[in-house]
Parts: sequence; structure tokens; C-alpha cells
Amino acid sequence: MSSAVDAEIAEFRAIQESMGKLRSDQQVLMQQHTENEMVKEELDRLNGDSCVYKKVGPVLMKHDLDEAKQTVSKRLEFIANELEKVSDKISAKERLAESSARKIQEMQKAMQAAAAEAVQQIKANG
Repeated sequence: MSSAVDAEIAEFRAIQESMGKLRSDQQVLMQQHTENEMVKEELDRLNGDSCVYKKVGPVLMKHDLDEAKQTVSKRLEFIANELEKVSDKISAKERLAESSARKIQEMQKAMQAAAAEAVQQIKANG
């Protein structure tokens, strides 16, 4: 019984680690989303004849304003989809962690009850 509890605790810890990684990924995506929103706002302030440059390696190349806006919009859409996926994974892991925690509690209660029963039998026989 003790080894089963240990295995369940190890699984619970693995779930917690996985959730930590997912939350870290979520924070990175949220930061990228914020940065791209700021870029979109700046691009929206420009008029049609403004020059926009895109960094390609060490070089700045002229970039069409409409194309830049479209690229940023698609990037925002992609990031939003990824955020949704990560949020869904976090929710699933949270449910799994809750289930695992309940299972651990039940196993520990059963072990305590068995230990208490053993003590009672020892007292009764002694």
C-alpha cells in the first residue's frame, strides 16, 4: 500500500512540474501577445505612405505597411490560438492533479485506518 501511495505522489509531482512548464509557456505567449498588440497599435497610427522597415538578420529592409499589418494580425491570431491550447492543457492538468490529490488522500486515510486497526488488535490480544 505504501509503494502505491509513493507512486501516486510521484505522479502528482510530475503533474505539478508539467503544469509549471505550461504556465511558463503561457507567460511567454502572453508577453508575445502584448508586444505584438503594441506593434499593431503603432502600425495602425501610421498613414499609408509611411515607411516601415523589417529587420532581416543584421539588415533593415523596407516593408509594405499593409503587409506588415497583415503579418502582425496573423501573428496575433496564432499566439491567441496557442494561448487557448495552453490554457486547455493547464485546465486538464489541474483536473488530473485534483483527482490524484484526492486519490492520495484516500490511500493515506486507508493506511491510517489499517494502522489504527492493527494497534487495536495488538491491544486486544495483549
